[in-house]
Amino acid sequence: MKVTVFQFEGTPEELDASQVLKELADQRRGSVSVVTGPGRDSDPLLARIPGVADEGQETVRQLLSRSPAPGLFVRFLEETTRWDAVGVYGIKRKNALPDAPLDYSRYLRLRRQGSQFGGFAYVYAEYSTINLRLNYSQQQLDELGIKSARTLTTGHREYRVSVDLTDETSLADALQLAELAYNAT
Repeated sequence: MKVTVFQFEGTPEELDASQVLKELADQRRGSVSVVTGPGRDSDPLLARIPGVADEGQETVRQLLSRSPAPGLFVRFLEETTRWDAVGVYGIKRKNALPDAPLDYSRYLRLRRQGSQFGGFAYVYAEYSTINLRLNYSQQQLDELGIKSARTLTTGHREYRVSVDLTDETSLADALQLAELAYNAT
């Protein structure tokens, strides 16, 4: 008996659309099994963290193991990393050597590549918190119908809106606000 195993990575839609996979499946001589790996509905601690470089995967996974809402955090990254020219970055520490790797142990920066601004969002995996580059008042958030966001009184004045991911509503609010911040950068 001969067993041949192929592994392909992609979303279900990407795999369904692949002409190469269709041709391979049509040439089968025997049984073909499709096994899906960790994804959105499975344990986010087993799946690849969207947008995070290989060097930061394990660190972010460890932070997510202490997070109150790791699945919501991963879904936030899944969505925002689909937007045009979005990169997820660790932080270069002030005293780091020039060739030192980025630090992923505290927070991640989501940045629109080519933008002259910093990140449009700083995200904290351990707490499932999203800080956005928006200087909105609570009244402005209320006018948008955003109930799960809060305004910050400390920190950089450009980053004054924060959302703790706790449920589907907070995720929707975070994504709506992230899109506003993304479009403004």
